Amino acid sequence: MIFGRPTNLWNGLVVAAVSLVSIVVMQLLPDVDSEVVATIAAAVTLFLGSAIALVANQPPTLNPGDAYTVITPPGDPNVSKVANTNMTPKPPEVNPA
Repeated sequence: MIFGRPTNLWNGLVVAAVSLVSIVVMQLLPDVDSEVVATIAAAVTLFLGSAIALVANQPPTLNPGDAYTVITPPGDPNVSKVANTNMTPKPPEVNPA
């Protein structure tokens, strides 16, 4: 997320903005080759999309033992929790038959 907005919205905004610039350039400068404009626009879109993915999809920053708050819907109390401090897996419990 960037500024509280999900990644797909930012990528959509980048595609729309680059497409708008491409269309305006091709309309205002008719001598420009449309394939060149499309190639440059695709490269810019790829770069900006990769930058958005790099910024927005960072791994979580909680370490074992860190406290965090679970935000609940309005009307329900928020819950404070602690990140898992025991990372060893537990074997499944087997009920004797």
